[in-house]
Amino acid sequence: MPARGTMLPTTPRTAPRAERMSRVDTAWLRMDNEVNLMMIVGVWLLTPAITSGALRERTADQLLKYDRFRQKVQHDTMGAQWVEDEQFDIERHVVVRKLARKKGQSERAALQQLCGDLATTPLDNDHPLWQFSLIENYEGGSALVARIHHC
Repeated sequence: MPARGTMLPTTPRTAPRAERMSRVDTAWLRMDNEVNLMMIVGVWLLTPAITSGALRERTADQLLKYDRFRQKVQHDTMGAQWVEDEQFDIERHVVVRKLARKKGQSERAALQQLCGDLATTPLDNDHPLWQFSLIENYEGGSALVARIHHC
């Protein structure tokens, strides 16, 4: 496994350096605001558990072969375009989180609270608009909260 903060290897890049965003995706992007995040949120409960290293490796192998997951949004006078994120770091997008359980709170309720918090937290516009949050020890397995911008 690479040292912390290094980028995992991905497939060779043949995509152009910039690609115009479609009108539909531009509309999704423009609808996004602090009270109406245009983000898809999904939760997976995984048994057996998966480690953060294994998840990063699988994500790099299976997801990063698609250009969009390595690209960020760049606004311009015509709308927006997709450009390669030269500062891409898999650890920014696949993060480990701990459940903060309040006294008497169940693990499930703590996960629901975390999902609510993440669903109302914008993605970082300076990087590709997705993030996976992994809870490594959840009910004998793992929990994964995936957030991906609709555009």
